[in-house]
Amino acid sequence: MNTRKPTRATYTDKELLHEGTRFALSLTRNKADAEDIAQSAWMKLSRKYGQVDGKNVFFRTIKNTFIDQVRRNRVVSFSPLENAPEPSRSETPGYGLDLDLTLSTLSKSERAAIQLNVLEGYTAIEIGKKLGMPRGTVLSHMSRARNKLREAFGQELGYRKAQTA
Repeated sequence: MNTRKPTRATYTDKELLHEGTRFALSLTRNKADAEDIAQSAWMKLSRKYGQVDGKNVFFRTIKNTFIDQVRRNRVVSFSPLENAPEPSRSETPGYGLDLDLTLSTLSKSERAAIQLNVLEGYTAIEIGKKLGMPRGTVLSHMSRARNKLREAFGQELGYRKAQTA
């Protein structure tokens, strides 16, 4: 059974917009923001070229739209640590692991690379084309992300990183 994604010729506009929204969700981690970014990217491409011509261009436009939004909305707010709620943990090791909190330790590029690789099944070359970066950079992002996740899960489960001499 072939698990590869269909080419642009077999995508409908609705399917392409849905895939773009899923990609935007991996960046924003908020459904409403992801839908807004995907629709904004779609409109930018439609106005400029009259159509959305392919997944690579659409994904790159989504990424750039997201970066522009983050830069526009960048506001630094500080709150005292005394008021911060203590994370709740269950008695069972690994049970209380907060996946969103763990994923927030990844950079946006690392999170996007892991999402496209693990959830969408793309190769490093395909991810590089979608995100506009070299294959080696994609592999570095994926390696760093896996190491960070492995370390976070290992600490939660009580494992320690092996000491090197």
